[in-house]
Formats: sequence, structure tokens, C-alpha cells
Amino acid sequence: MALSPALPTIVPAQRSDARAFAAYLVEHMAESGRQGVPHFAVTTSLVAEEVEQSALDRWSRALSEPLWGRAWLLRVSAPRARIIGHIELRGGRVPSENHRAVVAMGILGPCTGQGHGRRLLETAIAWARDEAGLSYLDLGVFSNNERARRLYARMGFIPVGTREDAFRVDGVTLDDIQMTLALRPPGQRTTPAR
Repeated sequence: MALSPALPTIVPAQRSDARAFAAYLVEHMAESGRQGVPHFAVTTSLVAEEVEQSALDRWSRALSEPLWGRAWLLRVSAPRARIIGHIELRGGRVPSENHRAVVAMGILGPCTGQGHGRRLLETAIAWARDEAGLSYLDLGVFSNNERARRLYARMGFIPVGTREDAFRVDGVTLDDIQMTLALRPPGQRTTPAR
């Protein structure tokens, strides 16, 4: 009897993961708008060292600080250990936004369509609601990215507006749909984790 491949694991990102995360993100961004993949990023090229330093900076901040970040990594162990996806929550620029976070996520093309996006979202949503005490999660998704839009809608995100002609990438005009998920009733006070 053949063994089925192990389900990729989701683990909280640690500072020691920043270099591998940067390498993965550079690979992932290069897929945007290529070989039939819809555009999902405003750039297709990143500098790994800058991505690594930026992640280290965000992941080191307390939730009470502006521009904090918390990430979870989707990892496989075979045929070689590597990151194949991620989700990150990022805090706002000012303390008065501390009740919200912005969602950024991605999965390498060959690994999409297998339920990993839903698993990543479930992990981040549960943490945001139950541990961080956040009230809302926000995200932007390009109008051409139907698969991502459907996933976000299934997870409870609702469209709250569209920025038409928000970005022009590789000669393609992209509308940016803003979506929000309410984690608790409006006005309910919470005490976010620190």
C-alpha cells in the first residue's frame, strides 16, 4: 500500500525563517501575471535581502506598535523542506488602527487549488479573533483574480469598495477590490494581545 503524501504544515513564522521566507516570496512574486496566472502583485521582482529585513522588522514589533506583522508559513518536508505558501497579518501605521490588520497571502502556483488557502485563512482568522483580539481583517484583491475573490467571499470577507485603475503592471490595468471581515460586532471593545 502506497503512503499518501503528507499534508503541508502551517507553522507560525519565526525570525529564523526570514531568509527562507524571502526566497519563497521572491519565487512567488515572479509568478504574478505569468504563464496564465492572473496578476496578484504590484511587482514581479523583489530583492531578497530587503524582503528579509522588512519581515524581521515587522515580526519583531509588539502588536501595540505600528506596522507590526505576524505570519504563518505553509511548509512541505518532501521531496525537500521548503516554504510553499504564507499568510501574514500586518498592523496599521498608527495606534488608532490597532483593532484592524491587513491580510497578505500567497501560495506557489503548483500548490494552489488544494485547500491550503482556506487552511491559512482559518489559522490567521482564529489567531486574530481569539489571541490578538482584533475586530477586523482587511485585504485588497485584484478584480482579475477570480479564484482568490471566491475564496475570500467563502471565508466571510465582503467587498467594501473598488479602486478602479489602481495599478498598472506590465501594461495591464488592475482594479483593486477592498474586502473586510468583521471578527466581532462593531463597537465591541477588545484588549489586543501585546
